[in-house]
Amino acid sequence: MIDRDSRRDRALPTFVTLVVAAFLLMTVDVRLAGGSVSSNIRSAALSILAPLQNLAAIVVDPVADLGEALTGLATLRAENQALLAEVARLQAEQAGAQDLQARVEVLEQINDLEILDPDVAQTPANVIGRPDPFGPSFVIDKGTDDGVAVGHPVVDPNGYVVGKVVETAPGFAIVVPITQDREAVTVLVDGQVGSLVSHVGSDELTLEVFDAIEALQAGDLVVTSSVSVTFPQGLPVGEVTADVDLEGTAISAPVRLFAQPDTLRIVVVITWPPEPGTVETTTTAVIPGTPGDTTTTTGGG
Repeated sequence: MIDRDSRRDRALPTFVTLVVAAFLLMTVDVRLAGGSVSSNIRSAALSILAPLQNLAAIVVDPVADLGEALTGLATLRAENQALLAEVARLQAEQAGAQDLQARVEVLEQINDLEILDPDVAQTPANVIGRPDPFGPSFVIDKGTDDGVAVGHPVVDPNGYVVGKVVETAPGFAIVVPITQDREAVTVLVDGQVGSLVSHVGSDELTLEVFDAIEALQAGDLVVTSSVSVTFPQGLPVGEVTADVDLEGTAISAPVRLFAQPDTLRIVVVITWPPEPGTVETTTTAVIPGTPGDTTTTTGGG
């Protein structure tokens, strides 16, 4: 045990001596080569670090490029969203301009109506809603303050019969199409007077002629009669849609309405009968979907 410890004690000084000698030899060799220790150590360090730096560049550069790419992508997305918002705004403006142009054209069309007596007042009105979302009646933005009264006929911009006013208030009125009106309309077709009957719950109309003198053909024009108590005479209503033969002196034919009440946006209310005092004002009602209690009128004519 003592010999082994003594050998260990001698080995340590020997190792230190060898290290110092190696360092001195390296210094002499460096000086003979004309270089300095620091420069050579730096060169050695650089030779070791250079591959590591290249490796780091290989790893770090793509990461940096990816970060820049992600930043650019976020910017592009933001710009794309801004462009989409601008496109939506322009499309809304274009739709608004087209809607305004369409209304102007309809009003010009109404102004050019020549089928009515010029002495009969005509009141253009916008369709602004429906008292029942699933019902056929619709609300217009003109009422008693504008001279609209219950019983006044309503036509579309082409002058085609739509229906009549059934309820009124100071600022609006309700119109029911003739396809849903229980009251028959007296009409004239091919020189024959008949009654146009609706089928509530359906858009179908049936022409009933009881003193027919000849058969009817598809395409025959149906207009309001001079003996009608609901509409002025001569207003286009629709056309016969099938050939129908006489059955004795009676005839029944299907009729297609020219106007399309479900898609109307502007209508014309006709002040008819024109004589004052022919429409009675007797009742009141509350119209769903309108602010406050609204006075309505009902009457004959």
